[in-house]
Amino acid sequence: MTFLERYHNVGDDFLSQVVTGDETWLVYVTPESKQQSMEWRHSDSPKQVKFKQTISARKIMCTVFLDRKGVLLVDFLPRNETINAAAYCETLNNLRRFNPEQKTWQVEQGHRFAA
Repeated sequence: MTFLERYHNVGDDFLSQVVTGDETWLVYVTPESKQQSMEWRHSDSPKQVKFKQTISARKIMCTVFLDRKGVLLVDFLPRNETINAAAYCETLNNLRRFNPEQKTWQVEQGHRFAA
């Protein structure tokens, strides 16, 4: 049965059962603060040359699941890990533990948060 047929037969209740997800790379930069970059040097010493940070080196995989009411789960893949069947199943298990009444997840650790 196609989605349109189910929607025609069941109506709006069917839409509350639909969950969709997508993953994307998030690029981020954590700039060094002015205090962190300060250094002790003699007044005659030349200033240290700072190299430009490469943005491509700082990215993280983000997976988002939504239903018709909004965001259900935002999951970040730990650095230096690749997405594979085991990692994706772990994300789906976290989605399954979602409690819609409280808008929270029963997650022991990790970068997951409530909507």
